[in-house]
Amino acid sequence: MATIALPLRRLDITRTGTAIPLVVGLIGTLLSWFGSGWDVSWHRIFGRDTFWTTPHLFIYTGVALWGVAALIATGTAMAGRPIRGRALVLGPLRAELGLALIGVGALVTILAGPFDNMWHSIFGRDVDIWSPPHLAGIAGGAIGLLGWLAATSRGVFPIDDRLRRLLRLFTLGNLCAVSVFALNFYYVTSVAREGFFYPLLIAALIPATLAMATVALPGRWAATWAALAYTVIALAGYLILAASGWRPPAFPPLVVAGAVAIDLLRSRGGRWAHPFALGLAFAIAFVAAELARMLLFAPPAPTSALGGVEPRLTALYFQYYEQTVARPWLSFWPVVAAILGAPLAAASWIVGRRIGTALADDLHSEALAHP
Repeated sequence: MATIALPLRRLDITRTGTAIPLVVGLIGTLLSWFGSGWDVSWHRIFGRDTFWTTPHLFIYTGVALWGVAALIATGTAMAGRPIRGRALVLGPLRAELGLALIGVGALVTILAGPFDNMWHSIFGRDVDIWSPPHLAGIAGGAIGLLGWLAATSRGVFPIDDRLRRLLRLFTLGNLCAVSVFALNFYYVTSVAREGFFYPLLIAALIPATLAMATVALPGRWAATWAALAYTVIALAGYLILAASGWRPPAFPPLVVAGAVAIDLLRSRGGRWAHPFALGLAFAIAFVAAELARMLLFAPPAPTSALGGVEPRLTALYFQYYEQTVARPWLSFWPVVAAILGAPLAAASWIVGRRIGTALADDLHSEALAHP
């Protein structure tokens, strides 16, 4: 068991808190992951009654544990523990880059709480994930997950490589989940997923995480494994909420189709692995998969029952349904989405590769050498 430094005794600070931040952070991730999905279901059923709902407590307790993990790592490093992995030094503050980002992400997310309350006091209740305080909270979660991706680099924590790979898959899957959560009503209900804007948002957000996966994980099927991790995580949340009587979100987007297309081209190398080729492959494969699903499992038209207790929530449902009618899947809209989605996916891929490279600890890894 790791020792705790005492002010009157000189202990081995090189091993202080070696595994504690990892364990604390993992518990925090699980709590905030469950709380986020539950929170949307809570608002769909009860509306926004108070800040101190049970899902909010799950979210902010989990994020607070991220902050605790970052503080433990920073405190022990400032006390003399050698930095493991890539370092971030700001004056007297010293810590691993990943654990510092975790602390920043926790701070941003926690500050989004009072920002949300202030927003509601000024503008009233909102029913939109795309409100500024909600987007701030989502950004904080994404920053923290990027920190965990860096913190699970080889050598930061003394863990087996197989466990390290599983933790990185869990982190990458949650990064995809955060991106999908940020899709607003496209995350909440399938009937909102029209044939144009929804694919474009997916193309702009998801390939970045898939690109990070090719840096963080060795192997031919890195992007596919990351997409599968997201699908498993999303389905687990879906089944937990549905089985317990809560309203689950929409079925996970079929991003795995785009990931498989990317990995198939990557394996061929050369011009096939050019970012634009990968972006085009992702956009076409994803649009084709979603088109097939929408035709085979078309969601029912919304009724007022889908809106919950908030009248504006019901109104937004119908607004999104009108967009679905205006941009149907059996039209030219999906074709346009695939064409315009290709450069968006390519740009997202480039950004993800750069972020993944910046966070990577092993600059000589095979993953960095082969895009």
